[in-house]
Amino acid sequence: MTFDLYVWKGPRDLDASGARALVEGWPGGVGEAPAGPFEPSTDVAWFYRELLRDEPAVEIATDAEPGTSRLPIWLQTEDPPPARVVAMRLGPATAREDLGAIGGLAAKYDLVLFDARSGRVHEPLKEMAEYAHATFWWRGATQAAVAGGGGAVLAVVAYVLSIPLLSGVLILVGGFLFVMAVLTFVHEGRRTLHDGGRRA
Repeated sequence: MTFDLYVWKGPRDLDASGARALVEGWPGGVGEAPAGPFEPSTDVAWFYRELLRDEPAVEIATDAEPGTSRLPIWLQTEDPPPARVVAMRLGPATAREDLGAIGGLAAKYDLVLFDARSGRVHEPLKEMAEYAHATFWWRGATQAAVAGGGGAVLAVVAYVLSIPLLSGVLILVGGFLFVMAVLTFVHEGRRTLHDGGRRA
């Protein structure tokens, strides 16, 4: 039984042939929980439960257990039993929004997404972080500078006005924005220097 998309937590850092070998070794039946080759994780189980809630037009096979709670996912406090993999077959009714939801959930739970049709392995959360870093200079830097500068101005104005309680809250908010902007620049600067050192 072949599927179009697979998600799992580990192993990671696989190329296309390694990922294909993993999914070919998985029996692919609902309720089956083989000893390998995938690592068990509650993140995979949460991914499955959220995917079922979104009701995309995909056929799903997994070793995860469906949830019985009628509460929204964000109100559920008890972790589901760990699961290893969720396999999905895309149908003709599968919309671009469904694919976006699958990718978004894979990023939310930091899962590996393997597209068996194209043979590509994705780590959506890692790819998003790399994209954010690659596009930080200058657009992201401008936004961080505006937020940090605005926070500093807000804190200074609130201090000068000295309105009881309100000034204290505004100083905290402004200070938080300023500190976060500085930390963003420090982080991105270090990463840029590190990347430059690796290329040298």
